[in-house]
Amino acid sequence: MSLSRVPIELLQEILIYVLEDTHSPTAVLRVNKLFHELGQPLLHARLRFRSINQLILFSQGREPLACAPKSLSITLAGGSADFEVFKHLAAALERCRRSTRAADKKRIRSREGEPATGVDDAHAAVVVAQVPLELLSLRLHSHTNNPHLGYIYKALSLTNPKSFIWMGPDPEHHFSTAIVPSATYHLIRALSTWTAIEHITLTNLSFPSDELGVNTSFSRDAPLLPPLPSLRTLYVGQATLLPPSAVAAMLALPEYTALAHVRLVDTYRHSIWGPRIRRRDIEEAAGALKGLSEQARDALMERVRRVVSCEKKTERIMGGDNGDAQGSLD
Repeated sequence: MSLSRVPIELLQEILIYVLEDTHSPTAVLRVNKLFHELGQPLLHARLRFRSINQLILFSQGREPLACAPKSLSITLAGGSADFEVFKHLAAALERCRRSTRAADKKRIRSREGEPATGVDDAHAAVVVAQVPLELLSLRLHSHTNNPHLGYIYKALSLTNPKSFIWMGPDPEHHFSTAIVPSATYHLIRALSTWTAIEHITLTNLSFPSDELGVNTSFSRDAPLLPPLPSLRTLYVGQATLLPPSAVAAMLALPEYTALAHVRLVDTYRHSIWGPRIRRRDIEEAAGALKGLSEQARDALMERVRRVVSCEKKTERIMGGDNGDAQGSLD
């Protein structure tokens, strides 16, 4: 059957599949005019970068996007990680923001009975202060000696996703630290700028805090994350230097009433050679928090039992609590 006879809806579904699987989406768009017209909006709606060069080329583009992006993902193998990846991500999001701003201004000016005024233009600029995304997904390493880690905050604060994922690029059974403590610090700063976030998944990370307070500028018993009233689920996996008190203090904040599930999988108070965090560790930390009334403490303990789950997923060769079965750790 000739492609000209294929229904547009079916052809769009085919293009979605092809564009997600190929490492050269521009080659697909060059097949013919119809592929370009149908494929470019699909490509821009789901931005996927599998190399630094792809990200750089996109960030250097000056043409408006065919549509506002709905998702953006970056997947880089460990060996191809680049110290300036977040600098390039910031430039890519700036392009998305310029394109969205231009589209918003055009839409506002075309409204019937509404003249184009400076007020409208200002309003359009405010609308795209951050790029709204359904999903922002990262699979890449950070590095302790990277002088450009400050771009993590700059890049991530340019967007306002509903779902955010940052995982290491290594296989799940390979315990590695993709998000180093200094990178986690800038990430947490960026989270404080997000007002639409509902789901967060973080794996292969080390927190810039511990119970002794020697590896962090955070105070003891500080909440794990800044206030995020819209957050509904939090998944933390393969994490070290995670104080149970930080999880308890976060759940004690009134801004987290919407948070329905905190899932901690293979998380450790110190290093991976010690025992994994169990739910009772969070309960004990909640009971030891200062400044709570007896009633508030009882309510927090009940909330921890209802919301928090701790699990063992990945076995180690030796050390810690290898004798435990996989699954829930109460």
